[in-house]
Amino acid sequence: MFIGISMAIVTTACLAAPRARLRTMSMALLMALSCLATAEEDNSLLLVANPDLESTVFSNSVVLVTPHGNGAAVGIIINHPLLVDSQRVFPDDQLLRDAGKIRYGGPVNPGSLTFLFRAQDAPVNALHLFDNVYISNDRELLAEQVERPRQESQLRVYLGYAGWAPGQLQAEIGHGDWRVVKVSLEHLFQTDSELIWQQLSDGQIDSWI
Repeated sequence: MFIGISMAIVTTACLAAPRARLRTMSMALLMALSCLATAEEDNSLLLVANPDLESTVFSNSVVLVTPHGNGAAVGIIINHPLLVDSQRVFPDDQLLRDAGKIRYGGPVNPGSLTFLFRAQDAPVNALHLFDNVYISNDRELLAEQVERPRQESQLRVYLGYAGWAPGQLQAEIGHGDWRVVKVSLEHLFQTDSELIWQQLSDGQIDSWI
């Protein structure tokens, strides 16, 4: 069973390497990851918005993204927190009331909930992103994660998600809208979400590909 809610959401540096070289590396990496979309290996990455990106939704954003077959891609914005308390949003839903803070995941289907979590064993009804990190929108699986110690599950719940049609993201990277970074657990769970875009843009975190 998938999670859905009926509410509206209101959304409101340079590297030393030449931009052309970064575009070439980014495109090569994205093409390689597209080939791994159905494999067991890690196949996710981070997109770091170019400071000149003309988009109010993705401005100064960092997106955890994974291939979704035939050149399409889906992702979650990890640094635009709404930080809305779930008890206020879902006062009559015991499960969602216990889900903690709600974050903004992206402009696609903003009436749905998606969640990230960590697990040692691959769960059913979840997509593996990298390492021991998974993403899902399955309500029963969310109930299991809510019951786990938060320090263990690292559960994070998002409203909406980001999505790109086949070839769309490749074109945006080629245009210079995004820079590509190898994702790590530190990026998701240890780095301050309000600082990560600036740190990655400035090269303060040594994870550039």
